[in-house]
Amino acid sequence: MDTDYTAQERAALVTWHLAHGQGMQTRDVAKLTGLEREGAWRLMQRLARVIPIYQDERGVWVVCAMLELEYAGVEL
Repeated sequence: MDTDYTAQERAALVTWHLAHGQGMQTRDVAKLTGLEREGAWRLMQRLARVIPIYQDERGVWVVCAMLELEYAGVEL
C-alpha cells in the first residue's frame, strides 16, 4: 500500500474508513497512513475537532451515533 500521502489524503482516508463503520485503534491508523503512532494520535485528535468521533474504553476510535450526539447536547 502506498503510504506517501499528504496530510489531507491521510485525513480523508481515515475519515472514509470511519464513515463506513470501521473502528480503529491508533496503531491501526498508523499502519493505514504510514505515520508513527504519535503522529496517528495527533491526526485522530485533529479529526475529533471537526467530525463526531471518540475513542472508546477499548481504545477504538468510532463515530458517535446520532443518539449519542443528542444526549451530548449537540444540535443536529
